[in-house]
Amino acid sequence: MVVAVLLAGACTAGPPTPAPATATDTGQRAARSDALLREVLAADEPGCSAAVGIDGEVVWAGARGAADLRTGRPLTTGTTFDVGSVSKQFTATAVLLLEQDGVLTLQDPVSRWVPGLPGWGGAVTLDHLVHHTSGIPDYLSDFAAAGIEPGERTTQQQALETIASHAATVRPPGTSFDYSNSNYVLLAEVVRNASGEPLPAFLRARVFEPLGLDAVVDPAGADPDATDPSSARGHVRDSSSGAWRPAGSRFLQVGDGSVQTTPSELVRWADVYRTGRLGGQDLLDAQLDDPAVVAGGYGYAAGINVHPDGALEHSGSWAGFLAWFAVSADRHTALAVSCNGDEPGTSDLDRLVRGLHGVWS
Repeated sequence: MVVAVLLAGACTAGPPTPAPATATDTGQRAARSDALLREVLAADEPGCSAAVGIDGEVVWAGARGAADLRTGRPLTTGTTFDVGSVSKQFTATAVLLLEQDGVLTLQDPVSRWVPGLPGWGGAVTLDHLVHHTSGIPDYLSDFAAAGIEPGERTTQQQALETIASHAATVRPPGTSFDYSNSNYVLLAEVVRNASGEPLPAFLRARVFEPLGLDAVVDPAGADPDATDPSSARGHVRDSSSGAWRPAGSRFLQVGDGSVQTTPSELVRWADVYRTGRLGGQDLLDAQLDDPAVVAGGYGYAAGINVHPDGALEHSGSWAGFLAWFAVSADRHTALAVSCNGDEPGTSDLDRLVRGLHGVWS
């Protein structure tokens, strides 16, 4: 579950901030977006689904490609994808809701909520975890070094034990930004212990259902053996032969990823960053205030990257799935793209994001 740190590819452009559009303008942009899908994506290869929202309303959505090469089932705008690290903003929001409830504070040491950690558990705060300034090594790197591939079954407990196996952080907590999936696995455990509910249930009750969002935290959604006809299967392109092959993940960790949803639902969610509909202005401020400094004026807030102009963005890449989510600086326009084919070099997602940015800006 990897984040692009806004310094390359599609992310440099920032999300679109279009001028107010008439119905005719929107129709023309939708037609150009449909044409872009046909230009970029082949119908018989892994593809992408995309959506544009204005003030929480989906004004365009489209999809092209195969949801599963084994069956030839086509993608639709209702196909769900594993959105990888785009999920992190939901985990962070869960923690902020618990802070708003008075259950915890971001200044709590992680050891208060997650037992069994080494000495650094008393120095690392929840704020450090949210903003990736804890200095805790990434458990996915540890898994890879141990030869544990996404095709193997692993559990949340296994990830927690791997995280706790490090006697020290790589840098003193709070001193620098170091993106680590370990932070958000720990936050999922914080939510479970502080609320009494596992993260999937908490987000369903406190975020997805109140907002009417069709989304779920379910790592099994990326399982290569899954047969759900409403979800996409992940694929990767072989760098030597150029052929696509099935991918996917049997990891069962949550917090750092595993939200399953559609681009249309993501652009509906994006309006929370304009309206504060979830938790009011206090929660909205907590989601976006005091981002950790990444580089070049970019910051990392509560599970979301903040551009120098105030636009928001996060990307995801996991087990044959790619995702990109962005909200314009004025918070009125949102763009989300999910793809089920990962490949070396410039991906279909990169090409689509650049093209859609041009259409809707």
